[in-house]
Amino acid sequence: MRLRFKPSVPEKPVSFPGLIVRSFIAGVVSGAVVAAFNFAMQKVAGFGAEIYAGAAQHPIRLLWIIPMAAALGVAAFLLLKLNPDVSGSGIPNAESALRGLRPLRRLRVIAGTVLGGLITFFGGLSLGSEGPSVAIGAAIGYAVADWSSMDRQTASVVATGAAGAGFAAAFHAPVAGALFALEELKKGFGSSLTASVLSAVLGGTLSYTLLGKLWDAKRFLLATDVAVLPVNLAWSLLIAAMAAGAFAALLIKVLELIHSSPFLKRVPAVVRIVAAFVAAAITGVFVADSFGSGIQTITALNSLSTTWKSVLLLIALKSLMTALGFYSKATGGLLIPSLAIGALVGEAVRAAFAFAGVGTEYTSLFTVVCMAAFLGAAFGTPMSAAVLAIELTGADAEAYLYIAAGVFVAFVTAELMKRNPLYEFMIESEMPYRLK
Repeated sequence: MRLRFKPSVPEKPVSFPGLIVRSFIAGVVSGAVVAAFNFAMQKVAGFGAEIYAGAAQHPIRLLWIIPMAAALGVAAFLLLKLNPDVSGSGIPNAESALRGLRPLRRLRVIAGTVLGGLITFFGGLSLGSEGPSVAIGAAIGYAVADWSSMDRQTASVVATGAAGAGFAAAFHAPVAGALFALEELKKGFGSSLTASVLSAVLGGTLSYTLLGKLWDAKRFLLATDVAVLPVNLAWSLLIAAMAAGAFAALLIKVLELIHSSPFLKRVPAVVRIVAAFVAAAITGVFVADSFGSGIQTITALNSLSTTWKSVLLLIALKSLMTALGFYSKATGGLLIPSLAIGALVGEAVRAAFAFAGVGTEYTSLFTVVCMAAFLGAAFGTPMSAAVLAIELTGADAEAYLYIAAGVFVAFVTAELMKRNPLYEFMIESEMPYRLK
């Protein structure tokens, strides 16, 4: 049964121009807050990576790094105990609120998500900032709606736009942010909704761009040269996309099993979270490319000469750490780790077909296509996935056809394997969630 929540302020209709103005304001605030959050996240994640890199040179430091990681896990557990609304990705919580299935506590979500996210990123868990960024944006959107005494339906529209602005600010990808809000959060393209989302994303883009200039913020991923694959080798890229779709479906089934396992549910919450932080510390020390959300993993693929065996090891490790992060319920999303896993799958297939002439000059193309393919297959958002991959990497127009074909092949593969889109089952798994 759909739950209904009475607004805390009197409802009053909002004109179309009023909706656009309020959406723009919500987007500006969302873009600024998320930009500051992601800047802080990058700093603390970099600091954590430096600590683990130092321990790799002096393994004796593990004697204090492991207790430090355990302490971070305890801190994350206490935060989630006090504020369960910030557990997990953040996107399913925001999406269920936008559907009217649960309330969204504005200040508690914003403050708790920022604090929980910083703990997660400092500890190096395989979780991303995009989920918290969307949750922060949705909470800000609802806060603006409260301030202007909107009716419930209009407030949901403004919050959707602000959530899209948060997504755009996290990746510096405005078009993908708008598409994600429409394709995933609301699953519709109505005129008022589309206008509101575009207005909010425009406001968010303006604020995060201006703030980024103040502190010289870096893009999520630097643009790379994408060599176009000859037509006679296109079969290898389609196989890579198929593999990405199959692996995405398989990973979702594993996450569903983790969620539904009676044995795993009996493990105390504090043990789950501490185990995730300690495992992240150990892998961060000995396999630096596996540290954190996956940004470093993607970057390494384009700068290092890899073999398919080494990439397979990274795939297994990154998948394991992502599943452990999901199981822990620590604050953080699964979208960025999914990008990393997709990129790794693409490079593994490319390396496996090196004997057929698929050389390292095509690494960027395979990683871009399989990032989009894995994302579209796992989350059921093919348009957002394709556009996000293009915006993140600056792929040339010549690569668009390969990206579109790769996303299509992966999406169909995942559908044939009867996978549920990730956020659909996560809405059920995280709403409502209470630590026991």
